[in-house]
Amino acid sequence: MKNNRAMRSLTALCLAALLLAGCSAPNSASSTSSASQGQEVESSSSDSVSQISSTPEQTPDNTGEFFDSRDLDETWDDSSSIQIAFSGDSAEITGQGGAAALRDGILTISKAGTYVLSGELSGSVVVEAGKDDFVHLVLKGVSIACESSAPLNIRQADQVTITLAEGTENTVTDGTNYQYDDPDAEEPSAALFSKDDLALNGSGSLTIQANHNNGIQSKDDLRISGGNYHVTAVKNGIVGKDSLVISGGSFDVNAQNDGLKSTNSTDEGRGYIHLSGGIYRVVSESDGFQAETDFTITGGEFEIVTAGGSANSSSSGKGMWGQTTESTADEVSAKGIKAGQSLTISGGTFNLDTSDDSIHSNGSIEVTGGSFRLASGDDGVHADELLVIEDGEMEITQSYEGLEALDIRLNGGSVQINASDDGINAAGGNDGSSMGGRPGQNAFGGGQGTLTITGGYYLVNAQGDGLDSNGSIEMSGGTVLVNGPEDNGNGPLDYGGNFLISGGTLIAAGSSGMAQTTSGDSSQNAVMYYLDAMESGTAVRLERADGAEICTFSPAKRYNCILMSLPELTPGDYVLKSGGTVSGESYSGETAAVSFTISEAVTYLDSNGVTQGRGFGGGGFGGGRGNHGDPNQGWDGRMKDKGGKGGRPQDLELPEGFEPPTGKPEMSGDMEPPAPPETETPSTPAI
Repeated sequence: MKNNRAMRSLTALCLAALLLAGCSAPNSASSTSSASQGQEVESSSSDSVSQISSTPEQTPDNTGEFFDSRDLDETWDDSSSIQIAFSGDSAEITGQGGAAALRDGILTISKAGTYVLSGELSGSVVVEAGKDDFVHLVLKGVSIACESSAPLNIRQADQVTITLAEGTENTVTDGTNYQYDDPDAEEPSAALFSKDDLALNGSGSLTIQANHNNGIQSKDDLRISGGNYHVTAVKNGIVGKDSLVISGGSFDVNAQNDGLKSTNSTDEGRGYIHLSGGIYRVVSESDGFQAETDFTITGGEFEIVTAGGSANSSSSGKGMWGQTTESTADEVSAKGIKAGQSLTISGGTFNLDTSDDSIHSNGSIEVTGGSFRLASGDDGVHADELLVIEDGEMEITQSYEGLEALDIRLNGGSVQINASDDGINAAGGNDGSSMGGRPGQNAFGGGQGTLTITGGYYLVNAQGDGLDSNGSIEMSGGTVLVNGPEDNGNGPLDYGGNFLISGGTLIAAGSSGMAQTTSGDSSQNAVMYYLDAMESGTAVRLERADGAEICTFSPAKRYNCILMSLPELTPGDYVLKSGGTVSGESYSGETAAVSFTISEAVTYLDSNGVTQGRGFGGGGFGGGRGNHGDPNQGWDGRMKDKGGKGGRPQDLELPEGFEPPTGKPEMSGDMEPPAPPETETPSTPAI
């Protein structure tokens, strides 16, 4: 908002005092008039009444940080409103409380007040009131079509609030060519256009067909607290330049550019989006949501498809994508949810099918809650700088790289990843680890990259590296299960510094060609087992010397090495069995059993017993760097302690449907992974 709310409240008190001191009451008699094409009709009331209507009160609810009473009030009084019933290019205007004039099919509103619009207008509604005026428009079953300009064009006011009357359907349609009010700025630039603050509320519906440019646009703040919106736009769907704040409503948006966005990149504290509720079904050729600066989501339901979805992958070089080294390049951006500076998500359900990154920030991302199902043609979640996950349930069914940032901190929640390159990448390879880079790849700031894991559950199926850090990895808690690569050009673990583990459960299986273990100066012990090539689903079982089971793991893909580090691996005697199968709670049929003693931080084994670490270049399945295979391979590699349920790979091709995940996966025991949610194919929502 342009004006300070406290100053507005003070103005309200002063005006109220003046009225009580002797200002006459407005004329209670209503005026009635009608107009035809080419005539001018006006109905007005005293300036005092107009000014009183422009003073807001703070709302007492928890939306008061962004909304005031003028934004949220959906009521009106017919006795102090102007009723405007359109018929073609004429209208019947009755009532009082403002000023409205019709000429040549253009209804001009020039004073503060409440205006109730109904009927069909072949023309436009223009608000050109005083710069301190508050105008309340009630759409009560109105249809406005204009071929040459914005059907709803707010040129000047302090603020306009539009209420969609309960039970009504309202439509706004424009033409393909405009006669601009401001040719230099090419404005108006939306079917519903406002140069000043704009708020929308109510429970009715508004359908906008924007054939020239944007659907809904405010050059200041745009706040929406209710309503049902169906927006089809040849450019952007819904735009608030300084801010876009939504607390409720339903939105079906089909846009040839971005779906919903805020664009101010020059004024400090502007260009942000805050979403605390709402139901969103967005189909866009560019970003689904895009905030120029900060983006906050505390609730809502999101279904987003960008640029044809993950099948039109930016990482495969298909479709519209061109190579860039800057993640800010809009011409190659078809991300689901994107922030220019910071992105914070604490709640909501998300079902995203995106050609580019599903969730992206040019700065930082923090996830503290929410349920996510992401299918991405590029990265599932990408931050140029810092990614923090504290809680929430996330399923990345398809991605180039699952989680990616310069620095990654995993402190809680449940994340399941299927990646055609690296599963979790802390700036490993600068997002270009495939041969020669790739279209759409992102860039990072300076620094080596770090991966820190303190809690949570992470199931990784990666055709490239499982966990990849250009710098170091530290793990002190949580459960990490890695179904790593089958080719020798990658490894289940890949780091450039140290991997210090002091707590938690880590099991990583895959090819041995580039395999690394945890660091020798870690405080928690680990076992690295090199074995003959094993088919997917073939289990490995770790027992104490007395036969007590520690864990059983069935990798989802072929493997010939497996690393295990658990708190239970204290110095002592153990047996590691391999080649068996799991049926119910039973493990049997092992083809090899190796007895060994743990006395060092990392113990290396092969079929003959304790051996030396092989470093890079052991056996494997062949294949060179960059041979990452099918991104839709199964990822059922799981572990169950004291029961050893294994699992064959599942087919991760998503079935029909587009339902967000519900419920929270439950864990039983300190190593039991949650079952993945039922997966359904994100299909393009019909608008």
